[in-house]
Amino acid sequence: MLDRFLMVALLVSVAVGFAMPEIPQARVLCSALLAIAVLATAVFTSSSAIVRLVRRLLLFPLVILVVPAIYMTIQLVPIPIHGSGNPIWATASAALNIPLAERLTVDIGATMRAFVHYSTAVALALVATVVALDRQRAWQLLTMLVSFATIVSAYLLMRQAMGADFLSPGDTPLPVVAGAVPAVLGLVLSAAMTARAFEERRRAKKISFQLATTLSFALLATLLCLSAILAREDSTRTAIAALLGVGIVLAAFAIQNWFYGPWGMASVLATAAILFLAAFTLLPVRQNTDLTIALSAHPPTATERMLQNTRQAGTGAGTYVALLPIHRDIGAPVSPERLTAAAAIAIEMGRPFLYGVLTVAVLGAAALLRCSLRRRRDYVYAAIGSGAAAALAMLALVEDGILEFGASLLAVAMFGLAVAQSQRDTGTAALPSQSTRPVSEPDSRGPTCAPTRTYEIGTATMRIGLGCFAVALIAQTVWLLAQQRNPGGLPIEAAASQAARQVILRALLPSSLRADGDLRPGGLAPAPQLNANEAAASRPEIKVAPATPTALAQALQYSPLRGDLWLMLAALSREQRSAEYDVAALLKLSYYTAPNELALFPLRLTVALGEVSAASEVELRELVQRDVRIVLAKQPSLRPALNAAYQSASADGKGLVDKLTTERDSAALQSMSKEVRVPSTGTDLPPPNRVSGRGTAR
Repeated sequence: MLDRFLMVALLVSVAVGFAMPEIPQARVLCSALLAIAVLATAVFTSSSAIVRLVRRLLLFPLVILVVPAIYMTIQLVPIPIHGSGNPIWATASAALNIPLAERLTVDIGATMRAFVHYSTAVALALVATVVALDRQRAWQLLTMLVSFATIVSAYLLMRQAMGADFLSPGDTPLPVVAGAVPAVLGLVLSAAMTARAFEERRRAKKISFQLATTLSFALLATLLCLSAILAREDSTRTAIAALLGVGIVLAAFAIQNWFYGPWGMASVLATAAILFLAAFTLLPVRQNTDLTIALSAHPPTATERMLQNTRQAGTGAGTYVALLPIHRDIGAPVSPERLTAAAAIAIEMGRPFLYGVLTVAVLGAAALLRCSLRRRRDYVYAAIGSGAAAALAMLALVEDGILEFGASLLAVAMFGLAVAQSQRDTGTAALPSQSTRPVSEPDSRGPTCAPTRTYEIGTATMRIGLGCFAVALIAQTVWLLAQQRNPGGLPIEAAASQAARQVILRALLPSSLRADGDLRPGGLAPAPQLNANEAAASRPEIKVAPATPTALAQALQYSPLRGDLWLMLAALSREQRSAEYDVAALLKLSYYTAPNELALFPLRLTVALGEVSAASEVELRELVQRDVRIVLAKQPSLRPALNAAYQSASADGKGLVDKLTTERDSAALQSMSKEVRVPSTGTDLPPPNRVSGRGTAR
């Protein structure tokens, strides 16, 4: 009964990870379900199964699982030594007039979500390991994983053939899979299934209906996964990664059947290495660039800048999206660049951590291959883990698909399957560790302690460890539920967006239009002078909650790189004439954290031109001049917004704009005779610089 529940929990988690990766409720469901599964494993699993689990999870695998969690925790905790954390915390503390502790991460919420992603993946790996301890369950799990990879590969093929818009009618959530990881892992899994089917055929010496069905399904999965790989734009890169993974599985199959022995193993592995190196020479490599993005098929301009500015300790797990507005070019797409997983790890966790991950992947692949070659039966499971580790290490240098939620769950399920079947259970290990009676050997002089006592201690420790981990999963589920009540983990997003929209309306609605609806040509038109009644009538009744600036400040205490929130706080502080914050300091932080975000230009110009004065800092004036020059020279679509901001500007602000416009050709001013588009009451501020789902994590 327990095995069935664990299998269902694993099945639902992987399915939800692929079907709803961008929906926050999916993380809550997976975390809660896996927490119950781990707790049930700790309480109800038989002692013999726990003993076998202890034998699999030795010191090295446990260190691999624990070290990333410890490092993410270090990134989150305050650092008592001044200057050891990221400098943004000291800058934000000065702007908000609040003492903020320094941390390694630049976004607490993003790192927390990455931690949740990682702990969910570890929980699923443990559940998969417990399920696959039984040979029959291991085969069922292999079939299930092949089915998942095949379905996702078929979806990718349909999306490639028909287009994403055709497959996503309306607001219906469909799988968001951008990487080739499911197809590559599916190819490795289908190769292993085919090899195991041939093994069964050799032992049975006849083809049964079940065996024929298995072979047919494996060949169909191979065809679909291979087609999904070849249909991609970067098919050469992903095909070589798939060749590496499948090559290891086929090498294990060849050694076990035809080339067993030291010389046979050496010849097969040497041949596989030569073929891979020959294929590797076909890869197009970028010259004079960072190694983590040298194999990328897309030009990662902003990512390259991040890599140059990243410290060895990293900026915090999951913080790539928060850093992107600082390094993105003017007018670049709002969506994140298609970077590589290696670059993301180097930026967020630091280069030493990346080198450690790659080293562990290589050593893990070698260890699992050795375990596969030491078994005469069921060796394909360990070969799956070896091939998957090698293929994922290669894919990490090509794309960021291994950081996707569904793909990461599929990968850890494969590793759980490989670890569970990496060793053959001996008679001693399989015995239930219930008795602690001393036993006497036939030739011994006195009683000796049974080896089961050691297993009993390990069993108790493993149960306690699994129980503590289940409690941690329950705690993270509660945190995720609280995050659902307060979007983004903070009670701010909806209120801030509404407040900013109202501030934009208040700034743009004062009349700067002629009777014909056009701006006056030849320059920025001065606004007509209205009496008090007309001025009041020209503005709608807009109410901004007094607590909104406080909520914005609270959000910035957790995410100090949110340039949109800094701008909202500056606009509301100026609107409410609050003495609590320095508007100029808030504006400067908005420039620093989102210098090239065109969506913020209209509101930022309105606030900045009203704030510029002769007594303002020279640095702020230079930043405002930069925005004005960009609008005049490169972004003509924003000139109506500049004209509208000019109407509400201070005398010094108007003088600054006049000085810049008189230096330009008069044609630049003539082109500003366009209709001003005033945002409607339903217009919201552009979405914040945040993308859910990667966490790492991604």
